[in-house]
Amino acid sequence: MAYTKKIDHQELVACACKLVEQEGVEALSMRRLAQILDVQASSLYNHFADKSALLAEVAERGLYRLAEKLEHASALARPNPRHQIEAMGLTYREWALQHSHIYTLLFMGAPPLEGDAPPSAAATFAPMLAATAQLVGEDQAEAATQAVWAFIHGFVTLELTGHMQRCLPAEGFTLGLTCLVQGLGR
Repeated sequence: MAYTKKIDHQELVACACKLVEQEGVEALSMRRLAQILDVQASSLYNHFADKSALLAEVAERGLYRLAEKLEHASALARPNPRHQIEAMGLTYREWALQHSHIYTLLFMGAPPLEGDAPPSAAATFAPMLAATAQLVGEDQAEAATQAVWAFIHGFVTLELTGHMQRCLPAEGFTLGLTCLVQGLGR
């Protein structure tokens, strides 16, 4: 079978994102992606050294998408930093539940990056860091952001793994986030 179609880098990444989004990381293989795109699997290696490199770019796109959502939520709740943090927390949870496979790739399936965080990670944390800085000051902003992020991530992770079956997760999440945010800067 002769393949003459050339694959565009952006099309390749978009297709990989869609496959991971719909079926999870386990469904992604270079062979399967090549089938979907109607190209030879070997041609994908002109764009990525291996599946890990492709997944890194899928993750990068996912982080930027999450960052955009968080920035938008933060902007809508300005100028009140407590409302911004709550809005970002709710948005984070909603995004994670809607994009559970990408979320799992980002925060539950890969080891933490070594060295400096990529720009996408910095963009994801920036709006939360800015809001916490308004409440607790620059010196404690990183610690406050970590505390809020840990609560949000932990709750969402428990929810995604099915450990929140005995209650209404949305109510517990909202209550916990509100209590945590109200305690910042006091």
